[in-house]
Amino acid sequence: MRKRGIYIAAGGMAMLVVSITVMTSIISQTGSLEEGFSLPDILEGMFDEVSERTQINPGEMASFSLDASTGVTSLLWGIQIINYQSGDTTEISISNIYGDDLGKFISDQPALFETLSVGKGDIYSFNVENKGTRTITAVMMFAKNPNDSEKFTDPNSPLSKTLLPLAMSGVLLFVGIAAVIVGLAVIIIDYRKKSSELV
Repeated sequence: MRKRGIYIAAGGMAMLVVSITVMTSIISQTGSLEEGFSLPDILEGMFDEVSERTQINPGEMASFSLDASTGVTSLLWGIQIINYQSGDTTEISISNIYGDDLGKFISDQPALFETLSVGKGDIYSFNVENKGTRTITAVMMFAKNPNDSEKFTDPNSPLSKTLLPLAMSGVLLFVGIAAVIVGLAVIIIDYRKKSSELV
């Protein structure tokens, strides 16, 4: 019986083990395994301001504010649902101190990041409404003038040391799963072919 399927499946399993090991190692360094995967912990030092973890009940809204009144020309903002489950949905509306509507975003993902151009100094409100059916725990992150910050280009920054390896591990995880499935399929095909030859 040909062993090509076994080799493919074994290679896929090896990729799975490596990717899971890397992910577990990086996440465990933040001490957040029991409390939930936390981007602010993983990317410690990358953001100028990080909100407290805030529980938002279904249909309710929580407001997060940021003072960008001095020396801010652009803003990177993000939200993460710490206890995310499939079906969770949030609506984020942005306004300034005068109540002007500066944008609305709907997300059904664990995290969302967007940039905001700051025309003039102002205080911004980020109103997060829970559109889902369960209570969520949200945290917001803000980085001022990200294009001018070395935090996002420094090869020794948390972004390079943690998030990129996590992303690569995620890709490796999917490739590993695909390899295992293909390997098992090849094993079954080879087995049936061998069995038919013996009949």
